Amino acid sequence: MIRFFKSFWGGLIIAFLIFLVGYWGYSFFNQGTVSLLISTPDEVRSGELKSVGFTIINNSNNELIDTILIIKLPPGIFNPEDFDNDKLILNPGEIQKKSQKELSISLLMTGESNTLKTIEATFRYRPKNLNAYFEKKDTKNILLSGSVFKLSVVNPNQAFLDQTFPLVISWSNIYEYLYENVEIRAKWPSTFNFLEANPKPISENNNIWSLGVIKPGAEGKINVKGSLSGQAGEAQRIIFVLGINQNDQFFPLVKTESVISLIENPLKVYTLVNGATSYEANLGEELNFNIFYQNNYSSALRNVKLKIDLSGDVFDYNSLKAPKGVYSKQLKQIVWDGLYVSELYNLMPGENGSLSFTIKLKKDWPMLSKAQQNPILEVKTIIESGSIPEGVELTELPRSTFVNIIKVNTQAYLIVESYHYDYASGIANKGSLPLRVDQPTDFTIHFKIKNSYNSLNNVIVQTTLPPWVEFTQQIAGNYGQSRPTYDPLTRTVFWEIGLIEAGSGILDKGYEAIFQVRVTPPSNFLYQPIPLTQEITFRAIDSFTGKAIEQILSPVISNKLTDQGVFPSQGIVQP
Repeated sequence: MIRFFKSFWGGLIIAFLIFLVGYWGYSFFNQGTVSLLISTPDEVRSGELKSVGFTIINNSNNELIDTILIIKLPPGIFNPEDFDNDKLILNPGEIQKKSQKELSISLLMTGESNTLKTIEATFRYRPKNLNAYFEKKDTKNILLSGSVFKLSVVNPNQAFLDQTFPLVISWSNIYEYLYENVEIRAKWPSTFNFLEANPKPISENNNIWSLGVIKPGAEGKINVKGSLSGQAGEAQRIIFVLGINQNDQFFPLVKTESVISLIENPLKVYTLVNGATSYEANLGEELNFNIFYQNNYSSALRNVKLKIDLSGDVFDYNSLKAPKGVYSKQLKQIVWDGLYVSELYNLMPGENGSLSFTIKLKKDWPMLSKAQQNPILEVKTIIESGSIPEGVELTELPRSTFVNIIKVNTQAYLIVESYHYDYASGIANKGSLPLRVDQPTDFTIHFKIKNSYNSLNNVIVQTTLPPWVEFTQQIAGNYGQSRPTYDPLTRTVFWEIGLIEAGSGILDKGYEAIFQVRVTPPSNFLYQPIPLTQEITFRAIDSFTGKAIEQILSPVISNKLTDQGVFPSQGIVQP
């Protein structure tokens, strides 16, 4: 018998018996005899504080010890006593055989309406007569339906393009609970122009209001004024959400939205800068602005005021010329007032007109930091009537705006240097000076690129070498991954760089390519200087404005070197 149990079949039978005992124990203690049940309403309102129950049922014949209940909360459901923890641990204690234990905890429910939240719970335990631990799990889905807050917005169904209109946001707490860190957040359309609000928002984007602590029954309003740009016939959607800001995370309680249809503004205004609505300008350039306006209301507008707001550090405000306009240096604003400008005093139905002003950009605007990258100038035109036309229902004075965007082109250029004595480059130049007929002498040519405000794409520098000049293949400099190349068939030196960052060569070392050439003067240059290169071309694309940049530099000549150690007379070819 002993020999049988030591045999293969005996071992297999023993393993099978152990498996049966283990499986029976697992089934008895873990599957059919102990259970966990989460109980709570299937639907709750966002913002409600609800009791969630956990029932542990022990139908086994063993006492359960070393018990622990782990509750995992989804985002938006909180333990009000510990907002920072999404996991709760409860200790049910010992659970006698053939008994059950009830536990409960109050949880705060948050989230948008018609969203589903899932609570997970795990009960761990050990039967008293076993050393093994077992688990039971349960999940509960809770549908958020409605909210304990009321949130509404009152606004016009239609609005004139760029005409100011009011928004009134109303809120109230209809639940017996005190909420902290409550905020209202707005999602403005990209074309919304925020003007003012009471109370004032707390964010730079004018879209967050802090309500602080909200007591049961509390209510309030927010009054906003703004305007919408776009195309007539468009429908713009504005969304408002009230929620709790917890550790810089926003948890919504209620949401509302409004849709406003845009219609053509009867008070029309637009401005052209150098004949265009948008423009790319160079430093030192003069900009000519023409403002066109028209009254398309069925009755006259009185005391019309037209304002220009200038924004940008590159404007040369001292160069401003605005006939009939009054300029405020502090506000950087030009005003044409109907009280002093006759054509604006009484604007009849269908009547139009125009005004103009000029301003230059600064000739010199040194780049001192990356903050100057991709500079944009903004010119905002605002026209407003001093009266509401007869027979028209408006809550605000007729008003319209227009914005011009001016991008500033980068300043990018190539510097060409030439040396015979050039130890710093690491290239050793040979040959004698002055130059002599049929005797080779080496020189190094430096291409240095400087670029200011905007990055450059498709950068190309090239030149052609004359027949008496040889490219020696000696290359140095800070050219990065863009090593210069030479084509012996076309005798072309070619340097291509895919991208050059803004500020390169000004805020940092910048790109530089150095290559050596060897000149052997022929006799027809006797007693004359000799070209070391032909014309040098620098081309690039301003990646911000799209402007094509081209610079053509004169050939490098032997008696006009950058090298201060070489006298001009030494660059004259001698016998």
